[in-house]
Amino acid sequence: MKHADPNADVPREVELKLHLPPGSRAILEASSYFVGAESTQQHLVTTYFDTAEGLLDGAGLTLRVRRSGDALTQTVKSRAAGRSVASDRSEWEWPIRQDHPDSGCLAGVKELAGIAKAIDGRLQPLFVSDIRRSTRLLHLEGGTIVEAAFDEGCIVAGVGREPVSELELELKGGHVGPLYQLAADLHALAPFWISPESKASRGWRLQRGRGDGAQKAHAPRLGRNIGAAEAVHDIIGAGLGHLIANIGPTLQGDPEGLHQMRVAMRGCRAALRLFMPYLDAVVARELNAEFRRFGHTLGVARDWDVFVLETLSAASTGLSANQLQALQHAGQRERRKANSAVKEAVQGHDFTEVILRLAGWLEAELAKSRLFGDGCKEHGAQSLVPEVLDRAASRTRKRARHAGRLSAEDRHLLRKSLKRLSYAVGHLAGPYRRRTVKTYRTRCATLQRKLGAANDAAVTRRLAVGLVADEDPALAEAGGALASWSDRQSRKALKGLGRATAKLFEARRFWV
Repeated sequence: MKHADPNADVPREVELKLHLPPGSRAILEASSYFVGAESTQQHLVTTYFDTAEGLLDGAGLTLRVRRSGDALTQTVKSRAAGRSVASDRSEWEWPIRQDHPDSGCLAGVKELAGIAKAIDGRLQPLFVSDIRRSTRLLHLEGGTIVEAAFDEGCIVAGVGREPVSELELELKGGHVGPLYQLAADLHALAPFWISPESKASRGWRLQRGRGDGAQKAHAPRLGRNIGAAEAVHDIIGAGLGHLIANIGPTLQGDPEGLHQMRVAMRGCRAALRLFMPYLDAVVARELNAEFRRFGHTLGVARDWDVFVLETLSAASTGLSANQLQALQHAGQRERRKANSAVKEAVQGHDFTEVILRLAGWLEAELAKSRLFGDGCKEHGAQSLVPEVLDRAASRTRKRARHAGRLSAEDRHLLRKSLKRLSYAVGHLAGPYRRRTVKTYRTRCATLQRKLGAANDAAVTRRLAVGLVADEDPALAEAGGALASWSDRQSRKALKGLGRATAKLFEARRFWV
């Protein structure tokens, strides 16, 4: 899986990183997967290097020198590509003779030659990981080989120190599907949760006092001739990658990380619903229902984040200082409760189970050519695009009838249908004329903004009323004032809703 030949394909590392709570390792090592498998013990002391201004980190790279006994290895890795649950990144390794990096090694690799010149003579040690590793090579079905490594130790950056207790499953050969099945089987035996944050990222967080931050979605590039099954695999895989990339920021309390997790979960659900007619409907519905459940937990926390961090500030001119303080205090209390529920869910059994199940299902069905039934490899994605977009557009049009007179509930349903339509257009419009697609997407976005603003106002009213119902009478006046403000915002947002809806459906369906 790794090499440094400049004339060969870029070496890749495909790895699933799992956080182990106390007691889990002993249970896992007693399982049939590990009993009888020869283990290798190593003491790994790894120093991470960069320039003072972080040139490597800014370029999405890490450089480390690892000592194991008398052997020294220099490694450069890229950031994970975010294609699915398992991290997928470029990796180059060289044996070296000294404790300090040799930037000349990088110069011999096409992808690293530019940065090699910039960092030459400027590297300095930043943080260290000290790990006791127990490694086993597992041979799985279909010729898949996985290296399972239990890591125990710590990361040290200045005065900062963080313990490490994790299991890394790295694909050494074969397909990634059995790796996910292995993780699912192990998860059934002992608790753990997916923790995609690398040791380098954790070291940077200790040194800087902050993590990498939230990651936005990156739509996969679908080739014109890609098969239908491969397209769905890549679209949902990108959604899973987006979801996993934001676990770390969310657990660290980053509101944007939580927001991006919610966006990613909605994206996965949208893809499952869009392509459900071609999938195993029973499995797709079960997965969609599980994602909906977790999406609700994320949604409650997101609502309180927006309420406390954005809404109260926007509404402050219509509230007295005492009213604002009362709402802020009550809102912060609810926000803490909601965010605690998110952390509990993300680190809980069911969340990890459904993520591994979806990832494994995609890989297994694609490998067996069953995702779209018999002959799916010959079924081009573009042949399905008109049907998929037609169905999404028709559902949205149906919900948009008499848009100006819709109830709040019906507007919410229209907004969800419109989001799925926008999602489908964003992923499937690649081969069509940009100008026509842009017009359609712009009109979708205009209608979405109106419906989104009206929905935000409705959420504000609901939360304000809820606070009044649960609190002492002193909050009643403040809640009433905020509810009145949200009503005004809703009326403002809904002005021109009918016209914005009509303009969308006047736009030519570019896929016809």
